[in-house]
Amino acid sequence: MLSKKYCIIIFLSVLNLTFILFGNVNAESNKKEGFKEWTVICYLAGDNFLDWFMKENMKELIKAGSSDNVNVIAFLDTTDDETKIFEVNKDDLVRVPTRIVNYSWTESELNTGDPGTFINYATWAVREYPAKKYFVILGGYGEGWIGLMHDMNNGQGETDILSLNELEYGLKAISKEIYAVNGNEKIDVLGLDACYMGMLEVMYQVKDYADYLVSSENEEALDGWPYDKLIETIINNPEMDSSLFSTSIVDTYLDSVKGNPSEMSNVLTLSVVNLELIGEVVKEIDILSSLLLELKSENTKKLMLVERITNKFHINAHIAGKYVPYCVLLDLNDFVRSLRVGMVKNRQVSDLVRRLSKLLSDVITMERHQMLNGEQDIGIGGISLYFAGMDTNAYRDNSFSVDTHWDEYITASRDIGRKIDKNSSYFQTDN
Repeated sequence: MLSKKYCIIIFLSVLNLTFILFGNVNAESNKKEGFKEWTVICYLAGDNFLDWFMKENMKELIKAGSSDNVNVIAFLDTTDDETKIFEVNKDDLVRVPTRIVNYSWTESELNTGDPGTFINYATWAVREYPAKKYFVILGGYGEGWIGLMHDMNNGQGETDILSLNELEYGLKAISKEIYAVNGNEKIDVLGLDACYMGMLEVMYQVKDYADYLVSSENEEALDGWPYDKLIETIINNPEMDSSLFSTSIVDTYLDSVKGNPSEMSNVLTLSVVNLELIGEVVKEIDILSSLLLELKSENTKKLMLVERITNKFHINAHIAGKYVPYCVLLDLNDFVRSLRVGMVKNRQVSDLVRRLSKLLSDVITMERHQMLNGEQDIGIGGISLYFAGMDTNAYRDNSFSVDTHWDEYITASRDIGRKIDKNSSYFQTDN
């Protein structure tokens, strides 16, 4: 039998272990009780032609401000050669010296296209403004799989852009910081308030670092999303979960826009995607693209017809007063629908697109778009996919291309198109 002395030692040891196992949990729980419900981290890249619009977005943020349950922090870079960081309050701003965020930031001009800038600012905001949920929003110029957050003066008078690899690198660091603060492994809502970012390639790159992504397949309105109304939504209902808040962003944006677009390029769109399921979508696209490659030579005309009738978006450059398209994007849902009709006699394709269509309905939790001429609905589903462009070689380097056969399929489509129709509407340039 153990002596009284040893019984006391064992009891104290168990008590200590219990504190270690559960005391920290309670401490963490108590710590979270002091957190606000949401922290909104805005990263606004206006050192380009969007300068005026980013400043308007800041005015919208000030209109809403922070609250007892919501923090709002903003990073603003414009053409005035001075980057500013603010704690945003209602009708007021508290400017944060950039050196407070990073002691090495002694220069006033920072580069929004540098992942280090994004990481230093956003991780600082996560730490300094702890919350149960985080909404990270990037506002600026977007070019889909090519990148976003263009900075026309990176501090050395040169232009830079945040590539998809750099975006992923930044989001990985931010999600790690969030885990250190509140124990959650991902950003709750990631908003890409930039043109053409609703691409499967983008979603695949960021899927491990956020729960929900809000983005657009097409061009956005120049003034972007109505920031004041977005913030007011969670100020008025701070306990709103990530899924509901994400869908509210879509409604808030589409309800705020006016006008009746007369052509596809002017149709405003926005969707919410559950990133947890994006990996499954990409696996199905890989199987589909491999199958279509096998069928291409025997079903050339059918597949070309499918490609031609699928709804498309064009990424444009503004050159000499004209919009010049340099990338063609397919609407993925419409491509799947077109395949179902065009390849109806092929059992393999039919079964695969039926399965993919069901999966997409689960992945896309919300999608809205404007009607053409105010009344004609068009087949837009919420996710786009690269089809043709001036720089296909560079496209092969992104994670989506590396992990699928899609780039091989679109290359085959381009090559066959050259032979069949030299006047094809697709881009038929050598790389």
